[in-house]
Amino acid sequence: MKDHKIFFKFFIVCVSMLITVSAMAQNKRISGTIVDATGEAVIGANVQVKGTTIGSISDVDGNFSFEAPQTGTLVISYIGYKTQELALGKNIYTITLAEDSEVLDEVIVVGYATQNKGSLTSAITQVKGDDVFKSKGIANPSVALQGEVAGLTVTRSSTRPGSENAAMKIRGDISINGNSSPLVLIDGMTSSLNELNAMDGNDIETITVLKDASAAIYGSRSASGVVLVTTKRGKKGKAQITYNGSFSRTIDGIKPPLANHKQWLDMFYDAQYQDAIANNPQYANNPEEIHSRINWWIFNSFGGQDVETGESYSGESLFNALRSGKILTLRRGQNIDRWQPTSLVDEMYGQGTSHKHTVSISGADDKFAYRASLNYADNNSQFKLMDDGEKKYGARLNMDYQATKLLKVETGMSYERRDITTPYDYAGRAWEDPWFWPIYNENGQVYDTFSGNRNPVGVAGKDGGHKKNNYSTLRANVKATLDLNDYLEGLSLSFQGSYKEARKEYQEYRKKVQYYDWAGTPTGNRNGPGHLKEEIEKWTNYNLGGFINYNRTFVKKHTVKAMLGMTAENEDYKKISASRNNGPMYAGSDLVDLETMLSHTNNGAGGGQSSWALLSYIGRLNYEYDGRYLLEVLGRRDGSSKLSINQRWKNFYSVSGGWIVTNEAFMEGTSDWLSHLKVRYNYGKTGSVEGIGNYERYATLSSGSVLFGESPTNQTLIRLGGMTSDQRTWETINSHDAGIDFGFLNQRLTGSFDYFQKSNNGMFIPVVYPAIMGASAPKTNNGKFRTKGWEIELNWRDKIGNVQYNIGGFLADASSEVVRIENNENVPNAGLNSNRLEGMPRQAIYVYKTDGIFQTQSEADAYYDQYYWNENRTGPKAGNIIPAPRETGTNRLRPGARKVVDANNDGSITTEDLVYAGDAAPRLTFGLKMGLEWKGIDFSAFFQGVGKQNILRTDRLAYPWQANYTGISNVSYGKQWTPENMNTMYTVASRDNSFNNWNYWAKDVMVQKSRYIRLKSLIVGYTIPQNITRKAALDRVRVYFSGDDLWEWTKVKDGFDPEAGTGSNDTFPFSRLISFGIDVTF
Repeated sequence: MKDHKIFFKFFIVCVSMLITVSAMAQNKRISGTIVDATGEAVIGANVQVKGTTIGSISDVDGNFSFEAPQTGTLVISYIGYKTQELALGKNIYTITLAEDSEVLDEVIVVGYATQNKGSLTSAITQVKGDDVFKSKGIANPSVALQGEVAGLTVTRSSTRPGSENAAMKIRGDISINGNSSPLVLIDGMTSSLNELNAMDGNDIETITVLKDASAAIYGSRSASGVVLVTTKRGKKGKAQITYNGSFSRTIDGIKPPLANHKQWLDMFYDAQYQDAIANNPQYANNPEEIHSRINWWIFNSFGGQDVETGESYSGESLFNALRSGKILTLRRGQNIDRWQPTSLVDEMYGQGTSHKHTVSISGADDKFAYRASLNYADNNSQFKLMDDGEKKYGARLNMDYQATKLLKVETGMSYERRDITTPYDYAGRAWEDPWFWPIYNENGQVYDTFSGNRNPVGVAGKDGGHKKNNYSTLRANVKATLDLNDYLEGLSLSFQGSYKEARKEYQEYRKKVQYYDWAGTPTGNRNGPGHLKEEIEKWTNYNLGGFINYNRTFVKKHTVKAMLGMTAENEDYKKISASRNNGPMYAGSDLVDLETMLSHTNNGAGGGQSSWALLSYIGRLNYEYDGRYLLEVLGRRDGSSKLSINQRWKNFYSVSGGWIVTNEAFMEGTSDWLSHLKVRYNYGKTGSVEGIGNYERYATLSSGSVLFGESPTNQTLIRLGGMTSDQRTWETINSHDAGIDFGFLNQRLTGSFDYFQKSNNGMFIPVVYPAIMGASAPKTNNGKFRTKGWEIELNWRDKIGNVQYNIGGFLADASSEVVRIENNENVPNAGLNSNRLEGMPRQAIYVYKTDGIFQTQSEADAYYDQYYWNENRTGPKAGNIIPAPRETGTNRLRPGARKVVDANNDGSITTEDLVYAGDAAPRLTFGLKMGLEWKGIDFSAFFQGVGKQNILRTDRLAYPWQANYTGISNVSYGKQWTPENMNTMYTVASRDNSFNNWNYWAKDVMVQKSRYIRLKSLIVGYTIPQNITRKAALDRVRVYFSGDDLWEWTKVKDGFDPEAGTGSNDTFPFSRLISFGIDVTF
């Protein structure tokens, strides 16, 4: 904490040094109006005296007014229009801005350089930070990026701040090793997705996604693509202080499908009634007899006398009383039990509030540019029992100094901290108890009579403990550029260095939870007597680089850009951990006594450290001829410490070319309708050592003990833990991309189309050696993996009168295939088959195909005769999975049970009848964005979704009575099979878990199409006219409303959010977010 205070004091001092006050003599007031070619006012145009910070911004009527010197140059600029320069001298100006159709001149950040968008020959997409993050309530940048970039797939499984489990992929998977996450670089520094999420979106200038082999410029970590994050820096103009703040509140999204008390009792009765028929088939047509044989289960064992009336309730009478809505307090021996309708969902989840604040100051002149910011965010989920969310703190300072004509120095410093707090466990376990017991007794103690330790509120509440993950990152980088243009035209040298220290502090605090009956008598406990664990991890990264850059145009037609460089990167990792187990936990107990009690078996300590290094040689050559023909060749030679000395070095490269067809002479007559047409192709090789440990190049030894000798005694042994391979080298991905970029109607309609294929021909796979080897085998390059797909993107931007509007979107697809895994048995398992089946996707789903439901017992008996018995009817066929036949009992094929298909037609039902049921990976991802601006009012809507994905529902709420003694799903309520309701997909009700597994587990009826479309964000803002705000000494004020995740349409039919995943154990609801905010510029 002391280090944090010192850093913030230093930051404040730096900011204070940036604020200067200057006075200018003999100024005069100038004013004017800025309009476009149609005479409409241009709102928000920047008007500035060149080389100074003096200036203003045009208001909603296009007017401006400020004090300016007598002489100089006036610079007028606005996005989408050509910049104008006018000589000072007049008092009143009327300025007409011409539209700049050359949007192809947009500067795109690429690997170690920038390029004009029009000269790109690769699949590279750049989005502006303000377009992605501005006004959104979502605090984490990776989640906000969902649906923004074609080919960039962002998934999550929750809306809980800090616990979204966000993951990112570019154009699908490339290997079965690792998670296929792209390399993330923040201002050129190697970073992680967590570090990106710790950032404030207001600090981000652009995010660039390298999707094809152009990522090879980053060598060994580029196989999954690269995400380049560039932070905002000072821009020429007067000093501006900006405040961005918002307050948010969650509202309910899709709630988990839990049965209420009446539904639960009805479904219970139906299941017990049908099970009574199964156990007593001779009375199937005698409802009264079946009713008399119902097992009332818990209502029998937990009956008792009403403490007020003395009336007895047990079995059916207790069931009927509860169904009629009675609230009962019963004496059962020494215990007092309470029966009353409750809702764990309502008790555990409500509404959460969040707020975000950012203050920044920026400005620049011809010599010095600066931007400094401070930010804080407190984001909370709708969990009611204790803190569940994240707090974010950040400070950033970027400075540029043009020391001389020869030397420019750019520096950056930042500190970010992200504190995530969650309950120790059970935050999503609202299904854990049925509805009919209270949550607290009359003394306010956690109630649980049934088993003494089930009520999830005890563990999930503040008295159950917590988990804390505190992440912090300190970054510093510097770049010095020597402009040698006066000595050799187009030549420059640059040197850069960076330092990053990332730290994670983890605390796991579990407390004993005591449960009580209604009268306050202890009934049981959970997680006792207690546990405390703390871990500290630290990553220290150093990076140095030097580059030679050359950029020159010869005879106005030949443009050559070249770069040669060398970088060296090193990262050190350390971890320490300590724990105290099975001891009483109390406030302040902490781990201070571990040192003196380390030998005690209830305590533990550990840790470790490692490091890796990477040395790289980099080169790039760009050639452009006459604005028509484009060529780029780039390469990188990497040496990694992770591999053996014989395989340490590897070359990666990319070759790409483009043809701007519309710049050809024969296309001159098409410019009115076809303003831009470019075809391009990229091929290259990228690499990866993902899945290889830092020291796997060394054979390891481990110790143990064994009984040995004539009179066997324990002897210490040393054995080889793992073998190494000198033949193992990099995973190398061959990448092809063919694309076309186009623009119509003076670039009002723009778009692109890409087709790509990536092949990993040396994928790491484990080799299976005979057990007699006594050691694990190393991974070798004997696997093959392939991904292919396409992307299409269209955008329309135009203006009608005072209304500026835009609409655009994309559709993208990527499919993967495990081509080869050497010595793989290639036999599917029921359910999700990850990373294991040749010729199938990496996440292939296999299930048993079904053909309806048995309607009669004779139909079920015929099925037994055909598929169950062996030839002699002495037993089941080999590998049979059908429940054994019997005259009575619940776990047997009977009316209402499901029929499994003999898919391979071998006359038996075995695991060989599993069939492919789809890919669990998201496919056909899309985004659709629209917006408009009119006289200070702005509106935008953004839709995002997935057009093709399959899930196989699993866990406790997957189907009725998958687990007894809990809440159940209401999806099948009133829809299960009965003799009166035969036309249904839901089998006969039963509380027999084995019977239910036969009907539902890994069956095709449990596979769902989880495609969806979601209103990701909706924003409405209003910028107050400057003639009003300036009276309050404010330059610009904008207020807005925004909503995140406000609506969705989905094919998921069992009541869960489409992004929640396959499991049903987590009933933590997805939430929607409503925000109100203000942006103020001084």
